Amino acid sequence: MSISRFPAYLRLLGERTPFESPSAAPAASAVTETDPATGVATRDALLDGLEAMGRIAPRAPLSFLVVKVAGLGHCDGEDQLRGIAARIRELTRGTDIVGRFTGTTFGIALQGTGVTAAGAVAARMTHHLNRMAELSPSICITVSAATGTGINAETLPTAAMDTYEPCCG
Repeated sequence: MSISRFPAYLRLLGERTPFESPSAAPAASAVTETDPATGVATRDALLDGLEAMGRIAPRAPLSFLVVKVAGLGHCDGEDQLRGIAARIRELTRGTDIVGRFTGTTFGIALQGTGVTAAGAVAARMTHHLNRMAELSPSICITVSAATGTGINAETLPTAAMDTYEPCCG
């Protein structure tokens, strides 16, 4: 049997350790609000979850990824987004929160993930998402990341959105 090196500050939101009071635990309802079209968390639930991660471990690494989908057609856009959301959920860990950030973007809160790991996750996401067989050839997906610590959780989504370059001309 191997020993896991899972850091103590990483845990699913809503999970309590025996020494915590119920009021100290993040609201489990923060990640239960789902976008009906894609099945992932809503923007508000995503941002609430990100802030809860920051409160759990203010000095621990925290990253936020934004997955931007360009080139969606009007007739099959929601079906394409639903498939992309499902693939993103497959590519993330149980401690990460995936949500619909705007109409054609998704956000991913990565608990305990620093600069190097966030860059690796963004590259892996870009690679796998752009190679989905069911995507229309006109669709281009780019992934941007911002990293920091839990104490600056609320600024990470804006920073990740600001790092985008023009997408797939």
